[in-house]
Amino acid sequence: MRRPLLLMATFAAVWALIEAVAAGVLVRYSPFQVVFTRYGVHLLFLWALFRRTPRVLVRTTRPAFQAARSLLMLGMPACYVFSVQSGVPQSTLMMIFWLSPLLVMGLATAFLREPTGAADAGVALLAAFGTLLMTGRGPLTPASVAIFPLGMALTFSAYVVMTRSLRNEPTSANLFYTALGPFLALLPFMPALWITPTLRDALVMVSIGIFGLFALYALDRATAMAPLSRSAPFLYLELPLAVLLEWGLGRYQPSHRALLGVVSVPLCLALLLLLTARPPRTPPRDA
Repeated sequence: MRRPLLLMATFAAVWALIEAVAAGVLVRYSPFQVVFTRYGVHLLFLWALFRRTPRVLVRTTRPAFQAARSLLMLGMPACYVFSVQSGVPQSTLMMIFWLSPLLVMGLATAFLREPTGAADAGVALLAAFGTLLMTGRGPLTPASVAIFPLGMALTFSAYVVMTRSLRNEPTSANLFYTALGPFLALLPFMPALWITPTLRDALVMVSIGIFGLFALYALDRATAMAPLSRSAPFLYLELPLAVLLEWGLGRYQPSHRALLGVVSVPLCLALLLLLTARPPRTPPRDA
């Protein structure tokens, strides 16, 4: 049972790395160009891996479901862009977005009929409190603007739950359709948005695409192997790792309160790992 939890932790760790790497190019290029390039590299890498058996990339029994799920990966960055453009404070944006693991667990219970145990719910709530220590309680935002960070949380959560629904589909197809939707949706807008990147920035975008493919592979396998009620709390690992990376790069100075969150979230998740590793109790034999 540990393997899917470690895979979800891997997804969170690579996600934090991608955000740290992408920070530089996001200030010089449209986020949509970065997303487009990321998924273009993702598709090229998949084609290189499966060029001798390309049918495995498109073979699916649920094409409409795959298409709808893939567009959520465009909805998430779009909601982020609209949040920033609407002036939502970063602390408020992060505070709302990090409801995501709890939303994943709730949606999995509602739509996949996966019950959430007391230990999983308790750890998730403790980890959520730890993220609040890191993000801070953001200022109140008008509902008309708060809809964008909430949309960001909902699109990501729905993507994770829909990925769990596709656990019987080939991973290669899941990864292919994930990239195909946002790539095709953004393609008509690229002539107006495109800025030719420098060689260094192009290499950064390529690395984002490769790391992103690896992260989504880990997410796909994690969701296929275990109920989301068990693996979703490990999504919370992304934020403390992101804080540590930004601190190490000299781009962020965390407060003592944030550092408490950085420590508390991994401790909560380590507790869950210990609980899942504990062998089941066997009743004593009758004398």
